[in-house]
Amino acid sequence: MEFKVSDVKPPVQIHTCRNCKHRFSGKICNQCGEKIFNEDQLTTKHFFHQVIDFFWHWENKVLKTIKLNFFKPGFITKENINGIRIPYANPVQLYLVVSLVFYLVVTKVGVSDYTPSFGDHHYYGLSGYVAFKWARPLDEKVVNAIDSAWTRKGRVMQHEIQNEINSNLEADSSFKLTGRDNTDSVYIPAGKTNVYAFKQMMGARWTLFHSTVGTYGKTLIFLLLPVIAAILFLFFFKKLKYYGAALILSTHFMVYNLCFFMLHALINQAPRYINENLGGWMMKPFFYVFYNNVTSPVSNFIFGSKFEFMHFIFWMPWLFIAIKRLFNTPWWKNLVISFFLSKVFYFLIYGVLKKIVIAVTIWSMH
Repeated sequence: MEFKVSDVKPPVQIHTCRNCKHRFSGKICNQCGEKIFNEDQLTTKHFFHQVIDFFWHWENKVLKTIKLNFFKPGFITKENINGIRIPYANPVQLYLVVSLVFYLVVTKVGVSDYTPSFGDHHYYGLSGYVAFKWARPLDEKVVNAIDSAWTRKGRVMQHEIQNEINSNLEADSSFKLTGRDNTDSVYIPAGKTNVYAFKQMMGARWTLFHSTVGTYGKTLIFLLLPVIAAILFLFFFKKLKYYGAALILSTHFMVYNLCFFMLHALINQAPRYINENLGGWMMKPFFYVFYNNVTSPVSNFIFGSKFEFMHFIFWMPWLFIAIKRLFNTPWWKNLVISFFLSKVFYFLIYGVLKKIVIAVTIWSMH
């Protein structure tokens, strides 16, 4: 039998991993994933090639994953659960990137629905739903507790300002107030310094609150991911099997939610130069059908306020399609579950998260 040179296979080269010392063939260690090292990897050309390659592939992964998650609900989740992960962005990385872009956008356009203002805790209580009217005392207790904390914080700040004023009283028992340019001065009688201290406290308290609440709003929204995942797991524990799978679905839903709100904020704020609320105009056909004189009582009972209804329009279709794609449940069951989940998620975001953010912000103010 004759052999050609091309028929002879080259010997398999065995490498020793520099990281874990495991011996392997190929280009990547099958124990720790370390690549084969050679000195060419230390060149400047290789360094910049790695940088460009990282951003190019990472950006493509993120954009591809966002697009699929937005237009094909449940597809990315199903791929992740089935172990197909390389072509897509990691759920945690995806959420971090989208949340960062989200807060940059909403800060720029001045939308604050996810960054509460003081007073938002008076709205979206559990007793606002017909089935939970009995919870009114609990809602009032929460609201009163936050208002009391706000008042106590103000008193502490006013007391500190008053002490500072008292330490600077002039010999004639008056307080010298000097302007910023140190040229104009006015003397406040000692009997009136409490009024001045109160006004100073009011301004300082509002400024401190608004400079802090955004940070906690961005941080505490992470609390929603495991909570939403727990709710999804309770509904589909037989099919999801693992809580981690519910966390992936929860993350993808929140990514969609942030993307939707970000797009709505941009659309709503873009035409400022013509003083038109484009987002409002987009919702008018829906409001005309569901919130006219005839249908409004029914819609208020089923969906709630117009603001809540707006979220249902965009959340329910995503949840409906995602549930169908993941679990192949009957359409009527999908409809009921997606409606219920939309209700729960709305209450968690606006009825619970906002109150927690406001309370933590007040508590942390110094």
